[in-house]
Amino acid sequence: VKSLEYLKQLGVNVFLNTRVREYDGSLITLEDGSSFRTDTVIWTAGVKGAPLEGLPADSIVGGNRIAINEYNQVAGTTNIFAIGDVATHITEENPKGLPMLAPVAQQQGRHLAKNLKRVMKGRSMLPFEYLDKGVMATIGRRKAVVDLKVWKFQGTFAWLVWMFVHIMSLVGFRNKIVAFLDWMVNYFTYDRPLGLIIRPYKRSENGSESL
Repeated sequence: VKSLEYLKQLGVNVFLNTRVREYDGSLITLEDGSSFRTDTVIWTAGVKGAPLEGLPADSIVGGNRIAINEYNQVAGTTNIFAIGDVATHITEENPKGLPMLAPVAQQQGRHLAKNLKRVMKGRSMLPFEYLDKGVMATIGRRKAVVDLKVWKFQGTFAWLVWMFVHIMSLVGFRNKIVAFLDWMVNYFTYDRPLGLIIRPYKRSENGSESL
């Protein structure tokens, strides 16, 4: 809800729970019947997997993702494993699989490494259980949201937390320092690398539009 509020404050029109039905080059029509005019359309639809040849046909599910079991084994195999965005473990609790987030892949990687060590020692593998630590998102300057299991907050403090977590997740001390200094320079200089100036149109009484 707070993310939606921030986007509206930035002048973004958000249409929820509907999809684009048609675009004729100037008019976009949504499934709910509403429409608006635009000359620019940017279509994003997530990612699509590129599975290798030779995998069992029934292991490829929606979005070309690879179905895996609780041990990260590719469905129908015993010695092939898949983790991260390309893999999906469908359960009653997660009918669409786990979210395509970096923490999922990181936890799967660590868990799989431990399981492979167990196999080499002749021990049975342990099932993977994802520990959801929460999600964060930044919307703009001093605008961010943090959604944890026991605490939800937003605003400047959330933005600082988001920045700290992302800097600490970078590999190498030099990368952390460079990213921090780059963000500080951009913050104090209001640097916009793309050089775009976007302002809402104002419609006059005669119907003409101007910036």
